[in-house]
Amino acid sequence: MAAPGAPRGSGSASLLFVVGHPVSHSLSPAMHNGVIARLGLPLYYFPVDLPPGRLGPFLQVVREANFLGGNVTIPHKEDAAALADTRSEAVEACGAANTLVARGGRLHAENTDGAGFLDALEGRGWGRRFPRVVLLGAGGAARGLAYALGRAGARGIGIRNRHPRRAQELATALSGHFPRVAFSVGDLRPGTLGEAFRDADLIVQATSLGLAGDWEDFPIKAVQKTTRFADIVYRAGGTALVRRLRDRGIPAVDGLPMLAHQAARSFALWTGRKIPGEAFLAVAKKALKI
Repeated sequence: MAAPGAPRGSGSASLLFVVGHPVSHSLSPAMHNGVIARLGLPLYYFPVDLPPGRLGPFLQVVREANFLGGNVTIPHKEDAAALADTRSEAVEACGAANTLVARGGRLHAENTDGAGFLDALEGRGWGRRFPRVVLLGAGGAARGLAYALGRAGARGIGIRNRHPRRAQELATALSGHFPRVAFSVGDLRPGTLGEAFRDADLIVQATSLGLAGDWEDFPIKAVQKTTRFADIVYRAGGTALVRRLRDRGIPAVDGLPMLAHQAARSFALWTGRKIPGEAFLAVAKKALKI
């Protein structure tokens, strides 16, 4: 089975995918295929755009064809966790998967978002442990990050979401795994966020608001200069929010390093090859022309 747009001679290649909706903007195909080309491997990685609720039939195809696995992005991460045959501890805890590994007609769900995120911050010299964290968002990506931050030793994680009920569901799901972590929840109103930002060591932007462009009423003045800020959305030159925070002297990073490092971890799961995240990052920067 050759994927649409696959290079000539790829009919016998093992296949990899990223599935989401929308997915045309994804940098993952260019990044993975760039690394695959450098290594000279018989693999091909391609995007699949599926509306919500359509993941199940596609995964059946993955089970039956010559796939090694693939990545899962918005809005399918929670469905992927539920539909897989087996799940890692991280996926069991957070209820979201960004990576599927196909073996013998079965799918194993993993979450490399959280570990890749911490790899990216460590690569920036920030370390991996942040005592007081404010996490903005409670969707699939935020779930993986919350698990990784709790496992890395956070003492307090404040989850803020447009719908506080979703934040509470995530806090409840993780509190049993991390009884020593103090979880709190709230909404995304500027006043609520301003209060939450006080004394935060790390703020993570993982909401869908970040995908739409600038977050105009984000309370930037409430972010202290001792706080580090990470936006999981990536843009050439950094997101507007990252640029505004940097202008105020606040250490801030966008989601490109996280994308590269989670990709490296996914690639190792599929192929057994441990390629440095920096190699994926270099290909991603080339694709974005930065």
